[in-house]
Amino acid sequence: MFWAIVNRMISSATAMICAMQLWYWHSKLPDPVPSHFDETGHVNGEMSLFGFYCLMIVLHVVMLVLFPVLGAFLKVIPNSLINLPNKDYWLAPERRDSTLLFNSTYLVAIGWQTSWLLIFIFHLTCVVAVGDRVTIMPEFNYVIGGYLAAIFGGVIYLYYKFRRPSDVVN
Repeated sequence: MFWAIVNRMISSATAMICAMQLWYWHSKLPDPVPSHFDETGHVNGEMSLFGFYCLMIVLHVVMLVLFPVLGAFLKVIPNSLINLPNKDYWLAPERRDSTLLFNSTYLVAIGWQTSWLLIFIFHLTCVVAVGDRVTIMPEFNYVIGGYLAAIFGGVIYLYYKFRRPSDVVN
């Protein structure tokens, strides 16, 4: 329950920071805005400012709203549709509620982590758009590397958390 509250607080703060970032950059950005970069981080595609803002808003809504909603729906999804290591053990009736609460909390965390990835990419894109830089590198690599490390670390943690306890017989 503690982590669920922490996740909601982080998600709320992330939504506010996203809104402030969108507001801050709106009057400063040109139209069209860089929207695609090559492997060296240089602009090789653009889109309208309106389309860019719509895309960013939709992506943040998906991350900060849809992921928690998906977590809430886990309770009604049949066990056969849930992919979880040792799911017969972890989705047994006596453990199902706590397992699904953990997984729904984890989905919220993935949502706000991905939203932070978008915040950083949006910032790098805006800095290039206003002409302060010509490339999003090397910071883009650091941000993607940090995000992937967090996701990979989370997968390892999930694998560890949902292993079958050694005192349980098959």
